[in-house]
Amino acid sequence: MKITIEKTVARRARVRWLVSLGLWSAACLWSLNAAAADFWKFNWFSPEVPIEVTVNDAFINVYNAPGRGYPIFHVVERGETITLLKMKTDWIKIKTQRGIQGWIKRNDVLLTLGPDDLAPDFPNTKQADYLVDRFEVGTAYGDFDGADSVSANLGYRFTKNLSAEIRLAQNTGQYSDSQIAALAILHQPFPQWRVSPFIGIGAGKLKTMPSATLVQTEDREDNLLQASLGAYIHITGRFFVRAEYVNDYVLTSRNTNEEVNEWKIGFSVFF
Repeated sequence: MKITIEKTVARRARVRWLVSLGLWSAACLWSLNAAAADFWKFNWFSPEVPIEVTVNDAFINVYNAPGRGYPIFHVVERGETITLLKMKTDWIKIKTQRGIQGWIKRNDVLLTLGPDDLAPDFPNTKQADYLVDRFEVGTAYGDFDGADSVSANLGYRFTKNLSAEIRLAQNTGQYSDSQIAALAILHQPFPQWRVSPFIGIGAGKLKTMPSATLVQTEDREDNLLQASLGAYIHITGRFFVRAEYVNDYVLTSRNTNEEVNEWKIGFSVFF
């Protein structure tokens, strides 16, 4: 009877995890399909598409470099069309109709009108650099089925929404320690939000090292599947708090597989 109950519980856990994995997979496939339209454009990280605007004030000062300490060398007047080339912190590089290039203050863009007769909108300067960064490195602390967990991740963003990462974790428990090495794919649908959710799926290895006081002290290594849900919380510049829930499905070499819930919170930096 006990074996039958254990098999039933294991079967339910497996079905529950497979349903969860199916939902995450469908969401990630949807994101991949949405990103496929941009796949061959090779400009995934190009937020600086030139925009033409018309000066809607008496004049705007043009500096020869991005900074108040640099001299004003040119002035664009009302009705003149300028092209906004790129943004750097609180400054925007422009090009006039005569080919003169310089920098204007970001706030001065409010004194211009775009093709829709509205002032153009730019990302928050504190997040602008992050939106084009490709690499992420982070560390986190959490709970792995009752064990203390310390983890690190290194990620690479293929697009603003889609990234892959390597996950490493050390879990320290009362009866055993374990280590995780996994590769995951993340989808971040709204990277420009201050609190930006993400979902992910992954796979890897779980190495378990039981305490020497236990009867069975052999180390074992099992395959691992992961489904995760989390959020990035922007702090400043390229720095974020990252909170995440991970559902781990351990494919053990024994008769039953295991389902483990993992919670963690930490910091990430984009560069």
